[in-house]
Amino acid sequence: MRYYYTLILALWLGKTVAETKPSEIPDWLKNYDFNPPGQCNSDPAGPLNPQHTDLTCPLLVDDEIALERRSWLPWTYPPVCAEPEKAGGSKLCVFTYVNLRGEAGISLITTPEIAAAGAGILKDLDPTWENWARDSPLVVSDPPPYEVRELKDKGMGVIANRTIRKDEVVMLRYPVIIRVMDPRPWKTQDVMKLLHRATVQLPPKEGKQMLKLAHSKGGYILDDIVNTNAFGVLLGGADHSGLYLDVSRINHACKPNRFSSTTLGMEVAAYRDIEPGEELTFSYLPLNLLSEQRQTLIKEWGFNCTCSLCTSPEATAVSDRHRGRIQELLAELDLPEMRNHADVNKRVDEILDLCEKESLAAQVGDFYTIIAEIYSSMGDVNLAKKYAKLAVKELKHYAGYDHERTKGAAAFLEALSG
Repeated sequence: MRYYYTLILALWLGKTVAETKPSEIPDWLKNYDFNPPGQCNSDPAGPLNPQHTDLTCPLLVDDEIALERRSWLPWTYPPVCAEPEKAGGSKLCVFTYVNLRGEAGISLITTPEIAAAGAGILKDLDPTWENWARDSPLVVSDPPPYEVRELKDKGMGVIANRTIRKDEVVMLRYPVIIRVMDPRPWKTQDVMKLLHRATVQLPPKEGKQMLKLAHSKGGYILDDIVNTNAFGVLLGGADHSGLYLDVSRINHACKPNRFSSTTLGMEVAAYRDIEPGEELTFSYLPLNLLSEQRQTLIKEWGFNCTCSLCTSPEATAVSDRHRGRIQELLAELDLPEMRNHADVNKRVDEILDLCEKESLAAQVGDFYTIIAEIYSSMGDVNLAKKYAKLAVKELKHYAGYDHERTKGAAAFLEALSG
C-alpha cells in the first residue's frame, strides 16, 4: 500500500508522481522500472511515417501487475481496481494520464484489456498522416470565437462573440472521464468508488470544472454529472461514456449548428454562418426524429426542449411532415418494385431536398451510403461507386475521418472497386 500514500501526498501537494523531483522520490519507488520492455508493435504516427514502427504498445496492467512489475506505464498513477461480482470476469480499473495532448488529464474507468488496447489515444498523431487522412489540415479558431455565460432559464450556454463562418471549427476537446457503458459486471458501490478516484486523480483544474457541470438525474453527484453530460464513444471496440468539459456547456437544439467527433477528440464546427450573440447548439438526439419522439427522449436529460423549432407549433408541424416524408421515402426504397432507376432517382432527389430544408446535412452521408447499396443491389456498379464516394466525403466531413460510419462507407467503396 506504500504507493497509495505517495499518491495521496502527491495529490495533496498538487503534483503528479511524474512531476516529483528525483530527490523527493522515496527509496522504494526509485527501484520501479518506468520504461518496461514492450511485447507488441504499434504505429500511432500513421502509415506515412514508417520510422516510428519500432514504438511499443503498452503492456496490460492492473493493480496487481503494477505492484509486481513495479511499473504502470503509460499511466501516471498505478491502477486502482475492483473485482467483478462473478468469477472469471475482468476487473474494472481506473487509469489516469495527466498530460493528454499536452493540455489536460484523462481518467479511464474500464477493464485492463480495453485500457491496453485503447492506450494509443494517449499518443500524438503524426500531422502529415492526420492531414492526409482528413484531406486537409485541421484548423481550430484561436482565440475562441465564443464565450460561456449564464443564459436566462437555460443555465450556462455558449454564445458567439463574432461571426462564425460555415464549416469553421471553433472547438476541439478531449474527454476528462471515459467510463465503460455497461457497469453490471461490477458492484455499484465499487463503480462509484472508482469514479471518485478517477475524478480525484485529474489535474485540479479539470476536477473543479467537472463539478460545475449540470446534474439532473439524482444519486451520487459525480455519477449524475457523467450521466447528464457524457456522450457515447468507442474505446477498444467497446461502448463507453465520454465527459467533455467545454462541449458539455453547449445546449441542445433540434436544428443544430454542427457537431462532429473523430476518435476521442470532439470537434464543434458550424453547419452554417452564426452571427454574434447567437447561441451555439447541437442535437443530443438522432437528427431525423419527429417532435414527439424528441420531446420524450430529451426529458431524460431533465428538461423540455425550448429551441426555435420546438417552440413554434407551425414550424414543428412543417418539420414533422418533412421528417416523416423522409422516413416514408426510405421505406419505399426498400420495396423490390421500386428498384428501378426512375423511381430511385425521384426519391433520392426528394430526400436530398428535404434534408436541405431540415438542416440535416450531417445525415446526408448516411443517406448516400443507403443509395449506394441500393444501386449495387440493382447491379449498377458505376452509380453505386458514385454515391459511395459521396458518402465517404460527407461522412469524413461531418462524422470524422476515423468514425465507424466513415470506415463502413470506405470499406463498402473498396469492396465495389475490388
